[in-house]
Amino acid sequence: MAAEVSARSELRALWEARRLFWALTANDLKVRYLGSSIGFFWTIVNPVLEIATYTFVFYVLLDVRFHAGQTTGQYVLYLLCGMVAWNGFADGITRATTAITTHGHMIRKVNFPAVVLPAQMVASAVINQLFRTAVLLVACVLIGDGLTWHALLLPVFLLAQSLFCLGAGMLLSVLNVYFRDVGHWVNAALMIGMFITPVVYPPGLYPRKFFLLLYPNPMAQYIGIYQNLLLGHRLPTAMSSVIYAFLAAGLALVIGASVFAHNRRRFADMV
Repeated sequence: MAAEVSARSELRALWEARRLFWALTANDLKVRYLGSSIGFFWTIVNPVLEIATYTFVFYVLLDVRFHAGQTTGQYVLYLLCGMVAWNGFADGITRATTAITTHGHMIRKVNFPAVVLPAQMVASAVINQLFRTAVLLVACVLIGDGLTWHALLLPVFLLAQSLFCLGAGMLLSVLNVYFRDVGHWVNAALMIGMFITPVVYPPGLYPRKFFLLLYPNPMAQYIGIYQNLLLGHRLPTAMSSVIYAFLAAGLALVIGASVFAHNRRRFADMV
C-alpha cells in the first residue's frame, strides 16, 4: 500500500510538471540531431540500415528460412516489426538509466521535479518509435498484405510498453545514482537481450528447455502482440500474453515510481 501511495505521488508530480516535461522532451529531440545533415530523418535511416544488414546476413548469406515459401518481403516485415519495438525500448531504457547522473545541475535546483528526467528520455524514445512505426505501417501496405482493423489496437499496447519502459527506467536511474556501473550493465544486457528475444527469429524456434527465457520476458510479449496485429491480422493468439503485457507495465510502473520516490531526496547530494 505504501508503494502505491509513493508511486502515485511521483506520477502526480510528473503530471503537475507536464509543461516542463514536454519542453524538455522537445528540446531533447532537437539536440539529438542538431548539426546533422539530415536531422530527424536519422531516426528512420538507422533502423532501415539495420534491417538491410540483418536481412543480408540472415536471409541472403546464411539463407535462413523460418517457414516454407517465405519471401524476402515477409522476412523484412517480420524483422522490422521486432526491431522497431526493441529499438524503442532499448533507447528509452539506456537513456533513462543515466538521466539523473547526467543532469546533476538540474537536480540541485530547488524544487526541481526529478521524475521528469527519466520520463522525458522515455518519451523521446517513444516519439522516435512512432516515426519508425509509421515506416512499418507503410511497408505493410507496400510489400505486405496490407493492414486490417487490428492495427487500431497498436496504440494500446504501445502505451503498455511505454509504461513498462518508464517504470524500469525510473528504477534503473535510481540504481545508477548509487552504482555508476549500472549503465554499462544495462548496455550489455540489452545486447544479449535482443538475441534471446524473438526479434530476428520466431518464438516457435525456441527450444522447450529454454522457454523460461521467453515467457517472463515482457518485450517478447509486446513484440509478439505487434506481430499478431500487423502481420498476422489477428488478435493475440494467447490471452495470457495480453494480461502479462499490462501486468508487467503496471508492476514496473508501481515499483519504479515507488523506489524513485523513496530515494529522490538523496539525489542532490550524490550527483
